[in-house]
Amino acid sequence: MGWKVFTIIISPSSNIEFDHLLGQLNLPDLQPAAEDSMNRAIYPDQGKIYIGHVQNCLVITDFYLPEINLTSEISPMEAILIQEFPNAEICTLVLHSTVNFWGYSIIQNGIKVRARAGSADTGTTLDFGTALQEELPLLEKSSIDEDGNRLYIIDGETYMEDQVGENLVFDVASRYFGAPLDRLEEEVFFGATMKGFSYFIPQKQRIRVVAKPMFVSNPWWKFW
Repeated sequence: MGWKVFTIIISPSSNIEFDHLLGQLNLPDLQPAAEDSMNRAIYPDQGKIYIGHVQNCLVITDFYLPEINLTSEISPMEAILIQEFPNAEICTLVLHSTVNFWGYSIIQNGIKVRARAGSADTGTTLDFGTALQEELPLLEKSSIDEDGNRLYIIDGETYMEDQVGENLVFDVASRYFGAPLDRLEEEVFFGATMKGFSYFIPQKQRIRVVAKPMFVSNPWWKFW
């Protein structure tokens, strides 16, 4: 089935009230829902948002919001998070590995320093900023071909960038959790509890084409 990750990470964590923070996001008809473990909450159902402390980070997961941060600009949601956490590092991770859809965005002290994203259908559509330390082991195995595509040579095999997007997302996650997502200790991945909420989504917004990145076209809070 592959990995599905739609997550925002704020590091270091804080004691902010969850209800207050989610209230700043203006989600329509927000209601409490059941808690769940990180391994399940990391890819929530549509209309569900989870929030909790994992390691020394505050983690928010949602089906829609993280993807809209995949831009070289500060998204409206990121602007709200910067206001609440002006000195924190804010990371967005998005992954749907069955269609090689991947991306990440990093903000440090209110400034976006890195953003990358792509998919099997589109190739790499976003490449902004300077490479993170966590990206270097893979990037050092890559080169640009005559058509401008980045190719990776790993164990003698050649891969397109969308084929290693999952690895890149996992490696960026290690910046916050101390290990890639697929190698997290069980007590972290299965033991961390996240508080759940539900909110209203109009019917026409309940189907998404995950193979095609949906970079900002309308303000994120407008679901119509």
